[in-house]
Amino acid sequence: MRIYREKNINRPSRWCLELYHKGKRKRKYFKTYQEAKNYDVNEWILSMNDIADGYNTTIGSAIKLYLENYQFRYPKSRWKHLESRLNFLHKWGLSDLKIDEVKEEFLAKKVMEQDSWSTPSSKFTYKNAFVIFLNWCGLMGYCSKKEWKIKNLRTSPTQREIGILTVEQTESYLKSINPKYRPAVATMLFAGIRPQGEMTKLKYEHIKHGEWIDVPASKTPSRLITDLPTNLWEWLPRGTGYVMPSWEGMNQNRKRVCRKLGFKYPPDGARHSFGSYGYWAYGLEWTMHSMGHMDYRTFKTYYQNKKVSKKDSLDYFSIVP
Repeated sequence: MRIYREKNINRPSRWCLELYHKGKRKRKYFKTYQEAKNYDVNEWILSMNDIADGYNTTIGSAIKLYLENYQFRYPKSRWKHLESRLNFLHKWGLSDLKIDEVKEEFLAKKVMEQDSWSTPSSKFTYKNAFVIFLNWCGLMGYCSKKEWKIKNLRTSPTQREIGILTVEQTESYLKSINPKYRPAVATMLFAGIRPQGEMTKLKYEHIKHGEWIDVPASKTPSRLITDLPTNLWEWLPRGTGYVMPSWEGMNQNRKRVCRKLGFKYPPDGARHSFGSYGYWAYGLEWTMHSMGHMDYRTFKTYYQNKKVSKKDSLDYFSIVP
């Protein structure tokens, strides 16, 4: 830290208090030396991470301001998911960078390298969160760039095996899950209903036992699925209210059960299992309609494990309590 008199022929001289904070030079100006000397430097340092400073605003400060602004605009909305996504900018070492110093190419590369975002839709979700945040920074005057674009890098397509549950895993999982979640789990495994959007809306009033399920609309329009596997009805009671009492609760219970049984539940495992086994047991058209799919290429790429045999499929749809 140092205090010195700044000389500039275009304006009256003034005293400058200068220090380096996290590798960045910071300055404040005063009319007299005494004012500069008596200024509370500690308070200034503490405030540096929480204030906007025009084009000098750092990513770390901007994230905090963005989340505060989001909560102010949408007081009843959940915002922790935004914080979780933007925290990756901290993990990637961008916290102390000015926003204009961030490179779109760097973000695109990091998004593509993130293995935990295994599907294109996951990568798009995170990429979109970063773009919205950075565009907001431009709108607020925290950076000179007003329109940010993070383009996915082109990479050679990799062959990946669709994760499904084996017949043995399915049976042990169903019999070990908390009984209050069992009807919902069976419905996802043997009817292919989407876990979020559809399953969270499904009520017993949407089901005519032994005949059909009227699936509530989500990504696709509502649809009536019939000719369902007979084993499904042995897992489904006649009841009232929601078939799945709590998505979060079921998720947590599933993690505990699979850990205890000694296998890892694959991403979207119930829906992938239904698609793969359903293809062999009931045919392509019925399986795609039940799942709400219109495009065979999407089904083949993301929902069909080609290592499943017809015998496996018949065994899968024969699992009963």
